[in-house]
Amino acid sequence: AGSIANGINDRGQVVGYSSTTTSPGHAFLWENGVMTDLGTLGGAGSIANGINDRGQVVGYSVTTAGSEHAFLWENGVMTDLGTLGGPVSFASGINDRGQVVGNSLTTADSTHAFLWENGVMTDLGTLDGEDISAAYGINARGQVVGDSLSITGSGTFHAFLWKPR
Repeated sequence: AGSIANGINDRGQVVGYSSTTTSPGHAFLWENGVMTDLGTLGGAGSIANGINDRGQVVGYSVTTAGSEHAFLWENGVMTDLGTLGGPVSFASGINDRGQVVGNSLTTADSTHAFLWENGVMTDLGTLDGEDISAAYGINARGQVVGDSLSITGSGTFHAFLWKPR
């Protein structure tokens, strides 16, 4: 039993996950001494990873089907962000414009970084010749940072900076 904090914004709002009496853990928002359970996408548990200054929270949750999906929580509502065609996605960061980044399994069963904006999840691909990628942060200009890896080659992670066109 316990709780873990994963993110904080400039307003002092904290997000993470905490044990509950009936499930493995739920995402929470802590503000002014009060911890609010953000719920799930219908499954047993959820984890919050990031929060912007507007109070929008991102993370991932178990769905009613039992898979894990990235979510965006705001104003008491948790929205499933979907996937890149595979069964799993995870949200890691969000900027003040509401752009979300993370990673998802693709239809080819490969993990790719994504950018989610206005209901659309965009595959950011991988660095040339590499197999998998993940995005962890996004700034106000929409620039995304993460890493990419060749699992069939050197096995070395390479940091990337992705810029919008």
